[in-house]
Amino acid sequence: MSDENRKKVEEPDFEKLAKTTQTSAFNKVVTIILVAICVVLAAFIIYRMMTSAEEAQLSMPVAENAVTAVNVSATPAAIGEFSRISRLNGEVMRSGDSIAVYPDASSGTVTEILVSRGDSINAGDIVAYIDPSRPGASYKESPVVSRASGIVNDIAVAVGQTVTAQQPIITVAGNSDLVVEASIPEKFLGTIKEGMSAEMEAVAYPGRIYTGTLTYIAPTVNSATRSSDIEIKLTGDTSGLKEGMYIRLNLETEHIDDALIIPDSALDTYLGENIVYIADNGTARRQTVTVGSTNGTETVILSGLEEGDLVITAGNVMDGTAINVVNQEN
Repeated sequence: MSDENRKKVEEPDFEKLAKTTQTSAFNKVVTIILVAICVVLAAFIIYRMMTSAEEAQLSMPVAENAVTAVNVSATPAAIGEFSRISRLNGEVMRSGDSIAVYPDASSGTVTEILVSRGDSINAGDIVAYIDPSRPGASYKESPVVSRASGIVNDIAVAVGQTVTAQQPIITVAGNSDLVVEASIPEKFLGTIKEGMSAEMEAVAYPGRIYTGTLTYIAPTVNSATRSSDIEIKLTGDTSGLKEGMYIRLNLETEHIDDALIIPDSALDTYLGENIVYIADNGTARRQTVTVGSTNGTETVILSGLEEGDLVITAGNVMDGTAINVVNQEN
C-alpha cells in the first residue's frame, strides 16, 4: 500500500464527526422539550379535572343543616304485674305419713297376700293370712287386718316368708291429697312464700298442664345441695297422676303487683352503668337507671324512669342521635 493511501485510511474525518455530534445534541434537546411539554399538558389536564369536580360539587344543592334520622322502635315504661318463673323437677306424693300394718300373731309364715301395690283399701280389710303353727301343733290361719284406709304403697313380705309381730306386712298411704315434692335453690328462698301458684307437666302426659299452690317451705337448707324442700298441693284436675310420677315444675318464685317494667331489649350499659335511651322529641337521650329483678324478658326499674317514658328497644343510637320512631309498641 502506498504512503498516500495509508494516510487516507489513518486520518479521521473530522468534518463528519462534527456533524454527528451536532445531530446527537440536537436530538437530546428535542427530547427534553417534548418531555417538558408532556408534563405541562398532564398537569394542566389534572388541574382542569380537579377544578371541574369542585365546581360540580359546589353547584349541587345542599339542604341547610341537613341531618339523617335513625329509624328506631320504642315502647313506654309501664306499671304492671311482674312475675318470675323458676323451672324445677319434682315427684308426685301423698301428703301425710304412711301407716304400717302388722300381724296380730306373734310370729308365723305368710300363706297368702290379698292386695297389690297401688290398691285402695279401707280400714278393716284383710290384706294377708299368716299360719302361726309350730312343729307338732296346728293352728288356724290368722288374718292380717288393716287399721287404716288408703293406698297400698309397699308390700314388705312374700308368701312363704316367716315373720314376727314386729315386722310390717304392708304400708298404707292415707287417703290424702296429692302433692308435688321438690327442692328449690337457696337463692330463691327470699322471693317465695306460701300461696304462690305453680304449673306442672307430667312426663307421662306431655302438653297436659296441672296446677298447684305452694303450701310448705322447709325451715332448713341442705348444706350439700344448698336447697330447701318445698311441697305444692295439686289443685284442679289431677286425673292420670300417680304417686311417684316425675314432674316438671314451673314455680312463680317472685311476684310484684305494681312494678315499673321495661323490655330487656331496652337495657344497655355505659361506663359500667345500666342505661336506656329515651325517645325525646326526635332525639335519643341517654338515661342512667337502677334495675331490679328480671325474668329474661322484662326488667323492673327501681329508679331513673317515669311511667310513660318512651324507651328505645331497637335502633343503633347514641346520646343526641336524631331519631324517627317507626314502630311504637304498647
